[in-house]
Amino acid sequence: MSRGGPVRQLFAEGVLGWRRAMRGALPWAVTVVLALCLWVLPGRSDPESVRTGYGLMLAWAFLLICALWSGGTAYALDRERHWLTLAFTKPIHRVTLWWGRCLGTWAPFALAVTMIWGMVAPRPLPAGRTVQRPELPSLDLMAQAELSRLRVLGRVPQGVSEARLLRAVRDDLQGRHTELRHDAPLTYHFRGPTAGAFDAAMPATFRLSGAPFLGAKDALSLEVEAVSGDRKVTLRPEALKDSGFLLPLPAGFVRPGEAVTVTLKRLDDNGAASVLYREREDLALLFPGQSALANLTAFCAVVLLTLFLAVALGTALGCSFSLPVTLFVGTLAVLAMASASLSPETTVADETANLWARVSASVSWGVAAPFRGLVALNPMRCLFDGEAITLRAVFGLALWLGVPWAFLCSLVAVFSPVRDEEP
Repeated sequence: MSRGGPVRQLFAEGVLGWRRAMRGALPWAVTVVLALCLWVLPGRSDPESVRTGYGLMLAWAFLLICALWSGGTAYALDRERHWLTLAFTKPIHRVTLWWGRCLGTWAPFALAVTMIWGMVAPRPLPAGRTVQRPELPSLDLMAQAELSRLRVLGRVPQGVSEARLLRAVRDDLQGRHTELRHDAPLTYHFRGPTAGAFDAAMPATFRLSGAPFLGAKDALSLEVEAVSGDRKVTLRPEALKDSGFLLPLPAGFVRPGEAVTVTLKRLDDNGAASVLYREREDLALLFPGQSALANLTAFCAVVLLTLFLAVALGTALGCSFSLPVTLFVGTLAVLAMASASLSPETTVADETANLWARVSASVSWGVAAPFRGLVALNPMRCLFDGEAITLRAVFGLALWLGVPWAFLCSLVAVFSPVRDEEP
């Protein structure tokens, strides 16, 4: 076999995969659904951003299912039509066949994501900013102190490992809310931007997110005091929204290498409204990062990765099962992985209830573990909240999730039997 043989074989199988994926109603369905999701869906209070967010989420889900099913037909359909035996009479390796069908099937979906990029790029999106959380006491040390206090009170269940107890207490502490009172201002310290990674001419932004305002938020009067070096500024957020507020600091106020201290004050004494937030999640100082277009490109790269995972899974299942079983098992697998990755971890009470609860918790953790990084990144929230999706995060997902996933799926093609007997 010539040196360029495997490359030509891979390209030929990729072309076959492309033709099969583009044949029939799939490309037209993709085009129509993308147009409906991104342009026709109605919005609510903020029609442009709401329509875009809902449209992207629905388009992503639709493409994910289509990629899974198209990957299943790429291999299983040839087995049902008894074409694999003919294919293996040629000097072609199973891995080459699998990669060619997988990449060829994935190519139309890469074109669809390019369409999404072109439809969303003209819309106003926030720039991707670097997020910095306030400096707070170590959560691990706080969890150990809280666990010691619970032991003294006799409120610790028996027969539970120390690691599980610490995790449960840590999750509880991280989810607790802090209340901003009229007579008790709260001060937070931020490290500030590092030299060389921040444009001093562009303003930093203080953010209070989540759903911090309860009751009559119109009766609230807040003041934010920021100090950096010898500079001090006092700002008041206006027109408070249910989701919090963004407060840009003056340009040049924050300088590289200087820490920033932010004090939150509540000026009103109205009992009809409250301010509750989680210090470790809802407070942030945002620094200029990458442009909105670069952030959208990184988001589309993550979408492409998830579509490749779905195509690879469908193609691998098609090596061992018939087409109906492949589609059924693949859909169940995607739903199980999504459920395990998005669901919160079980509590200590659930884990100690019985043996079945422990087994199910272990299985759920094992299924979700490869996808924890993708869930933690939360690219949809980053895109619309204006947080930077860094290239390092995208490459990390591709390296630690995409490569092992493709390797495991390709092994199925190597070891699966070819059941392609003539009827």
